[in-house]
Amino acid sequence: MSTTETISRVPTIGQIWPEQGGIYIGQRLIDGAAHHIIVAAGIESDIEKVEFKNVDKAVAGVGEINGHADWRAPEQEDLMLAYINAPEQFVREGWDSVYWSRSEHHDWPWAVDFEHGHVTITNRGGEFRVRPFRSIVASSI
Repeated sequence: MSTTETISRVPTIGQIWPEQGGIYIGQRLIDGAAHHIIVAAGIESDIEKVEFKNVDKAVAGVGEINGHADWRAPEQEDLMLAYINAPEQFVREGWDSVYWSRSEHHDWPWAVDFEHGHVTITNRGGEFRVRPFRSIVASSI
């Protein structure tokens, strides 16, 4: 497959990528490799009122979404990319606009507020939304 064919299959940022089960929010480096980051389509995929200690378990419990079972809780960078490239795909008002990441900084978990764009460390006992994400190595497409 040529590079042109590969690139033409990747949708515009913020658009649904049916073959990958969600919305394409962009590309980032993970362990030195470029990955396409996909977020589960729609607010209906959100898992509500999750404590930080249960973020990974809650996402693992969703099983298959749109034909894919390799969903994971997002890293802080994934959520920041989503805020920059596709904020309209998330709740953007009130406490429901805060989404957990699975990332921590000095034992404090990170959350991203899609209403104001804040990335903050917060109390582990707080209950926020989490949205399933997945990634695929860019060179495998």
